[in-house]
Amino acid sequence: MTSADVNVFVAERGNGFMRDIAAWITEAAAEGGRTARLVHDRLPEADGSTNLVVAPHEFYVLRDDTDREVRAAARCSVPICTEQPGTPWFNLSLGFCIGSPLVVDINATGAAAIAAEGFTAHRLRLGAVPSMDHATGSTTARDIDVLFLGGVTDRRSRILAGLAPVLWDRRAELRLFRFARPIEGGEPGVVFGADKYDLLARSKVLVNLHRSDDSDGYFEWARMVETMANRCAVLTEPSSGFEPLQSGVHFVEAAPDALAPALLDLLDVDEQRTRMADAAHAAVLRDHPLATEVSDLLDHAEQALAGSSVSVSMRLAARRRIVRTHRPPLLAEFRPNGELRRRLYRALVDEARHRRSIGRARALVEHGDENHVERFETPAYATAQPEVSVIVTLHDYADLVGETLTSIRASTDVAFEIVVVDDHSRDASCEVVTSFMDANADVPIVLLASSVNRGLPAARNLAVAACRAGRVMVMDADNLVYPTCLRQLSDALDANPDAALAYSTLEAFGAQAGLRSESGWHVPWLCDANYIDAQAMIRRATLDRHGGYRSDADVPFGWEDWDLWLRLAVAGEHGVHVAQMLGRYRTQHESMIATTNLFAQELRAMLVGQYPTLPWPEHGTLPENARS
Repeated sequence: MTSADVNVFVAERGNGFMRDIAAWITEAAAEGGRTARLVHDRLPEADGSTNLVVAPHEFYVLRDDTDREVRAAARCSVPICTEQPGTPWFNLSLGFCIGSPLVVDINATGAAAIAAEGFTAHRLRLGAVPSMDHATGSTTARDIDVLFLGGVTDRRSRILAGLAPVLWDRRAELRLFRFARPIEGGEPGVVFGADKYDLLARSKVLVNLHRSDDSDGYFEWARMVETMANRCAVLTEPSSGFEPLQSGVHFVEAAPDALAPALLDLLDVDEQRTRMADAAHAAVLRDHPLATEVSDLLDHAEQALAGSSVSVSMRLAARRRIVRTHRPPLLAEFRPNGELRRRLYRALVDEARHRRSIGRARALVEHGDENHVERFETPAYATAQPEVSVIVTLHDYADLVGETLTSIRASTDVAFEIVVVDDHSRDASCEVVTSFMDANADVPIVLLASSVNRGLPAARNLAVAACRAGRVMVMDADNLVYPTCLRQLSDALDANPDAALAYSTLEAFGAQAGLRSESGWHVPWLCDANYIDAQAMIRRATLDRHGGYRSDADVPFGWEDWDLWLRLAVAGEHGVHVAQMLGRYRTQHESMIATTNLFAQELRAMLVGQYPTLPWPEHGTLPENARS
């Protein structure tokens, strides 16, 4: 009996991860002797072919077909679900499985959840296909010590931040992407297909973290298989449903609080890591290849499609209208007292301006200059020829600024100067800085002590004006850098001469652990939320060209950094992201940003009005994870 041709359907404009999985299945079917092709430009038809639909929640949603057409396509095809149970995407998928005689999932947990909903379910256990393997025969060195690939979640950020003491002085690639928009390809840090396999073949260890606390040990089969096919060792949180793979033989499991020592063991013992990577490679390519599993799936699919038996309950369910998107809230977001919030914001801004006006008058009386600045220098300052000027703006941080300066002082392999602006602190901040200067006379430092409080953007502009280097590293007085930060960011600017700035992932610590600046420069993401912190190395010429930080009334209070990034985006400029944790961001229970976020919706409207040509989200609302 001649086997039917195989059509593997996947969305052309959908998630690139799904296109990879569809390509694997197509290749595996061809390995088994089938005529197989990828299809994305039409719906499945009852033409005698065996039709498989990868990620139905994307394939059907991104098309413009009627419910009747979708139901007809479902009856002659087998959906392959790829999402984790409990997520909106998994629930959305189920609606497009109604009418299909067989529903497939790539994970045992997903298959069980589908069966619990009344569908006839089949589990497709992923294995590798030959095209994944870019390690065998490669002469490229494994120059990446640690690799992470995955979407940004609070849980992942928190756990990765805990690895900062291990990762800052190693070559790490922490490639996190954001969920706010579809991942189609071209987003910074996101790789698909051959580019991804090349990256895995250059990496020693891939760290895998579950998306959320309620993931129930979901084993990310797709990521694991492509990693193992490239002889990259896997370190993952405890998982379930990974059989026939074996923990301790093909990969290492460790709880979040034990990840750091487990990672060090893998990195420091080459023989152990190589032995495990080789065993995993053989398991997914030789012992349990995808071709064997796909052949079994096709047999089941052909029988199911030929029988075309659908339960009465599923026939009734098929009459329901298809839901093509996540259901919106039944009520609009509850934001009471909008006018009161706007008045309160204006009052706070007016109060700050009034205080500064009084300060300028006092400085004029006391010093004869309303912008009086007192200048202090270390002996090393006059003759220094810095490659990087590190600016630190300071207002009432006497208890923290010493730690910040100490971290900068420890920077290696780079000529730097430190420019401190004390923005009229009311505590002993100035005394702390001058004491540090006395104790570190060999470090080129200048302190500009302002007799009036200028506000953060104006204080930064004062610091920039005093810089002598062509590269300006912006620091807040409570944040820190690791010793390699300045060198690596400066190298990134060298390697990307058209980039306006370079920034790294930051380890958030203090009141709330996590990550900041964890994703690459992408203007649509910047319009969703400001995910890039001020701690960045900016070319002096860029700041001069754009007039530095804006301090006028049209800039939302506390969002000066976001405003600068948006101005650069409008001008067609961009930043380069170093995907390593090279700095530390101190989180506190109360801050200027926390106050500003009370008025986030109103202030966001100001930015949209000022930069209307940028790709703002259509819904116009501020995502929950928006921050400055």
